[in-house]
Formats: sequence, C-alpha cells, structure tokens
Amino acid sequence: MKKREQPLIIEAAVSPFRPDAPVLDVNTTGLDGKACVEAGASIIHHHHDTRMNLEEAIESWVYASTLMMEADADVIMYPGIMGGRTGEEHMSHLIPLSETGTLGMAPVDPGAPLPYDMGEDGFPQGHGYVWNSFSTSRKVAISMMDRNIPLSIGVYEPLQLRWALACEANGKLPKGSMVKLYFGGNYSIYKIGEPALNFGLPPTPQALDMYLAMMEGSSLQWNVGLFGDSLLDSSVARYALEKGGHLRVGIEDIASVTDATNVETVEAAVALANEVGRPVATPTQSRKILAGDPHE
Repeated sequence: MKKREQPLIIEAAVSPFRPDAPVLDVNTTGLDGKACVEAGASIIHHHHDTRMNLEEAIESWVYASTLMMEADADVIMYPGIMGGRTGEEHMSHLIPLSETGTLGMAPVDPGAPLPYDMGEDGFPQGHGYVWNSFSTSRKVAISMMDRNIPLSIGVYEPLQLRWALACEANGKLPKGSMVKLYFGGNYSIYKIGEPALNFGLPPTPQALDMYLAMMEGSSLQWNVGLFGDSLLDSSVARYALEKGGHLRVGIEDIASVTDATNVETVEAAVALANEVGRPVATPTQSRKILAGDPHE
C-alpha cells in the first residue's frame, strides 16, 4: 500500500493543560472524547486535574475513559502526567492504569524541554528546563514492554527522535509504539493569549523533511502536532498527510488561537484527509496499523 493511501490515524488531545489549575471536568472530558471518536478520532489523549492524588487521578481518568469507550471499545487512550517534581512522580500512575484495561498507550517524553515565556522586555524568561530524564523514560519503556502496552513518544527536538530510533533499533520499544513530531508555534498553552518561546522546529514541509530523513529505514508510525498554534492552519498538516503521516489535533495544543472545539478539529482533519485522498482509520484499524499489520 502506498503511504498516501494508508488510512489516517487521528489523535485528539482533548484536555487543556494548566499546571496546578482545573482542567475540564471529568464528564465534559469523557463526553468530548466520545464525540471525537464518533467524529473520526482513534487516539484520545486526556488529562485529569494535576492537583489530584494518585487514587483520585486514576478514578477520574478511568471514568472519563469509560465514557469514551462507549463510542468504540478499541479507542486508544493515554493520559497526561501526574503532579510532582520528579519523573518518577509524573509517571507513577502508568502501572496502576495498565491494570484497569483503559490504558492504550503510555506517554514518554524522553528529555523533553519546557518552553520559555516571553518577557515584556523582549527577552525569553522562565525556567525552560528539561524534564523526564532518559532514566525515567527507560523505566517506563521496560515496564510497558512487560505489559505489552505501546509508547506514545513525544519528539520535541531531534534528540528525542534519536532516542526513539535507538530504542527501535535495539528492540526496546513495545509493539505498536508511535512517535509524535511536535512543531513549535508562537503562543503559550499554559498562559493563554501570551507569546512563548516554544521548543521545536517551525511547522513547515522543510522541517518535516528533516525528521523524515532521520527516520529513513524506521518502521515506526508518526504523527505531527503543533504546540502553541493551530496545526490545521499550517502547511505541515497537508504535507504530512501526503507523506503518509498522521495528525494530532484537539484543543490542548492549539493555545486558543481559534475558537474550534475538540470535535471541530477532528472534523477538519477528516475533511483534509478527504481532500488528500486518505481514508480515516477506525480505532480497530489504527491498532493494526500501529502494530505493523501489512493489510491495513
């Protein structure tokens, strides 16, 4: 099957991420995710309130996930991070969630850089530190391999893609794992309406070509996302579809630069796929594609 004919996997990141602040309530999150699946999404990324303790977070996440599974039992779901200061604390919910039957992927952001704010004096300011060390990512990868749960690997800069490719080459990724190629926009997803110095390459075909050159020979599926701007208003979205990639949409990354709802971003992704000539994968098809089934 030609890459351009491969069914498109749509991921919807349905929850805003505001550290130490409320996110969408659990019913809204669950129903939004359910509607996104009905509109064409196969992967749903959603957050709990990061102020919750471990037991509360798991209960909240499972409840919302159960609502989403009403649309399709094969929907692939993965969470955000727990509150805390260390990588181990951030990922402490993954093993308990793996025992609930709702964890379709585990998020791994190996050496992820955090963005800077833009100061009034025109200089970037803030911490901008790196979190989720390679050591933590290794522990997550091993624990998920033991449980046959794929990884959703965040690629913010080329280094994270090198990590994923090295693990793939050495047989250290669970089957069905996927890389998310994040590009950097102009705005903060934490401080809505404010400019930010985000990580990542610009959302252009040339930047995507650089990543694809690095992935030559890899069998990993990949999608594109745009942190701090609207992916579907960028040139990289259509280009990714033409190259056989997949899309991450939803309100989490979009920094409120448009008034689009989660469902509307999924519908727009479906419309773009129709323009390019890519069929949209169902959750069942998406699981097979990620697992390397040659018939999908």
